[in-house]
Amino acid sequence: MAWCGTFSSTSDGLPFMGNWPGLPNMFYALGYGGNGITFSMIAAQIICHKLQGYKDDREEIFGFERNKVPPF
Repeated sequence: MAWCGTFSSTSDGLPFMGNWPGLPNMFYALGYGGNGITFSMIAAQIICHKLQGYKDDREEIFGFERNKVPPF
């Protein structure tokens, strides 16, 4: 048997949350690391606001667009 726990990080240390670029009905919450409880709550709030039609300013902080590079 074998297992692994893969960890990686973004260049700014923040996770990605919100809509997948170009797909408004696809949401993501990626890269929690050691702050999973805090970031998972923020991701849930951002996605909930999007589903309700509200703008959440935190999308700019946690979205893929912050790096100005394609997601892959």
